Amino acid sequence: MLERALAIPLHRAAQLAEPLLVQGPRSAGKTSLLRREFPAHTYFPLDDPTLRVRARQDPRGFLARLRGPAFIDDLHRAPELIAHLAAEPAAGRLVLASSRRLTLPLTTFELHPPTRAELERRAPLSLAMLGHFVPAAVAPVAAFAPWPAVRSYLDHDLPDLIRVRDRDHFERFAGLAAARSGQILDQQALARECEVSHRTAVRWLAVLDACFQTLHLAPAPLPFGRRLLRAPKLHLHTSDSFESQVIAALFCNAHHAGTPPNFSYWKDSNGLEIPLVLHSGTSPPVPVVVAPEPHPVAEARLRRWMQLAGVSHGALITNSPGPSRRSGILRYSVSQL
Repeated sequence: MLERALAIPLHRAAQLAEPLLVQGPRSAGKTSLLRREFPAHTYFPLDDPTLRVRARQDPRGFLARLRGPAFIDDLHRAPELIAHLAAEPAAGRLVLASSRRLTLPLTTFELHPPTRAELERRAPLSLAMLGHFVPAAVAPVAAFAPWPAVRSYLDHDLPDLIRVRDRDHFERFAGLAAARSGQILDQQALARECEVSHRTAVRWLAVLDACFQTLHLAPAPLPFGRRLLRAPKLHLHTSDSFESQVIAALFCNAHHAGTPPNFSYWKDSNGLEIPLVLHSGTSPPVPVVVAPEPHPVAEARLRRWMQLAGVSHGALITNSPGPSRRSGILRYSVSQL
């Protein structure tokens, strides 16, 4: 059985005896993890029509009839129950799971497909260490094979979120969005390329986000007296972009540790760009440059930004290992994440 890093923060939060929500994409392992970690919780899957009807027709009564710890799966299938929980948060040892993004006044965690560190059964590089510490090289247990991309959301979630006749058009839109992964988001250009209205493009991007397919990075609010690009940057969790793969890996590692990350990017009108800026409380920001292979231009760009920001630590992530430290810049291989 694959050990998931999220199990530790889940048990820590469960000690408070308050409801927990675990959400994330389909086939990420939410049900398996929660049933294994909370075996004493009575299981209520809302893909069962009888349970779903009861939860939708009388959400208050449905919750009132629960006896002892309970695990309600597929919460997104009962909008009335979601609305009730938003208005009147439940009490007690209640665990909820959803394959669509929800906003509820509950302690919320995200579970994504297994990360490289989980598949290799080792601790990941924490964000607090990135730019400050390079872990010792550890041989993987076996040759690394990424977790296969999951497309089940297309069959299970799209029918509720878009019109059936738009399915093929939406899949083309998702493919074009994936081709733009790692780029500044231009909704108008994406809409034109897919031959849909701007409003439809905005709505379909929201669908991808609701199904945990995308990651949007806001621009870092650090002008340094320069004109900055203000549009968000789009990343897809499953794309061919090396930059997106690295950022998604760091994002998932942080969420599985129970610490949602504060990510942004930085780019000025002259083209100086830092793909990832890590923010942590009152600590100085840590710039991260991502490149498939180390290159002097990438290091020069990173060093220039560090001078502008007045920070002494930065990170360069590539496919290749190499000298780990140079003038405050620490180099990492993706195999160390």
